[in-house]
This record gives sequence, structure tokens and C-alpha cells, in this order.
Amino acid sequence: ARATEGSIEVFGHDVVSGYRAARQLVGLVPQEINFDPFFTPVESLMIQSGLMGVEPNEERALELLRTFALEDHKDAYTRQLSGGMKRRLLVAKALVHRPKLLFLDEPTAGVDVELRKELWTEVRRLRDEGTTIVLTTHYLEEAEELADRIGILRKGELIVVEDRDTMMARGKGAKNLEEIY
Repeated sequence: ARATEGSIEVFGHDVVSGYRAARQLVGLVPQEINFDPFFTPVESLMIQSGLMGVEPNEERALELLRTFALEDHKDAYTRQLSGGMKRRLLVAKALVHRPKLLFLDEPTAGVDVELRKELWTEVRRLRDEGTTIVLTTHYLEEAEELADRIGILRKGELIVVEDRDTMMARGKGAKNLEEIY
């Protein structure tokens, strides 16, 4: 979409005039699976590197496949991967160029408990290393567990954004976000 007014910067880079620099700082894990089913996971990561303006690096690709327990499937066509494996590959693609800002759109929707916990571990690690993460989720438990700040949308309108601990304290005895809202 084209802006009708205002501007957006990503770490000081205008998204219009400095779009290449801005784009290289951002990783995106979409809700929908969106890769070519005829490439292998290694090929997908190598292609993604190039698309993000980074020299394709097989060592980096293999490191990410190990991180997301996909190394044994590195040479399989992506169409042969399970749903959970495809979700992990999407996360790996978003991280291949080491972004400073990562958008995760419903990353654990429809995944099993084990994969969900693995993704939570990786999100925490990335956050601790300095990556800014914007997580959209319908799972309030996930927001409680991972977020430093929480924003709540209702009918497309942002009704509150605040520190997780402040939000929890406002709940006056509520055990979790679900009880608060």
C-alpha cells in the first residue's frame, strides 16, 4: 500500500527512499505458508538470503536447519514436509539474514505443543540477543509468556499498549490475561 501521509522508518531508514536498507533489517514470518514446494529447505534458505541482499551462505542455512530440527530433511522437497516442519522453515527463512526486527504473525497457530515450546525458546533467545520482535497471537498465554509489552486490539482498534507486568498488576488478582480481558 502507498502511504497517503506521514512516513515510516526502520532503525533510521525510510521505507520508501531507503527501502533496501529498511527491508534488510526486517524478517517476516507470515501466518500462511508461502514457499515454492519444489525447492529443498537448503535451497529455500539460500534463495531467501539472496532476496534479502545477503550473500547466500550454506553454513548459515545449515545452522538454521539444525536450530529448527530440520537438518535431517535438508534435501527433501518442501512439499514433503509436515505442517510443523513447514512452519519451522518459515521462521528459518525470516532469520536467514539476521534481522534486527522480526514480525511473527500467529507463528504457533495449528502447531503441536512440542513445536510451540521450541519456537518460544527461539523467540526468547532472539529477544535476549537484541532482536525486536512483534508477535501477533490469539493465544493470550503466549503473549503473557513472551512479551515485554502487550497491545490489545478489539474490532481493529488498538485499545491498550503497556508493559506486561503493569497490565497483569491492573488485573487485581487475575491469574492471567484471559481473566483480565
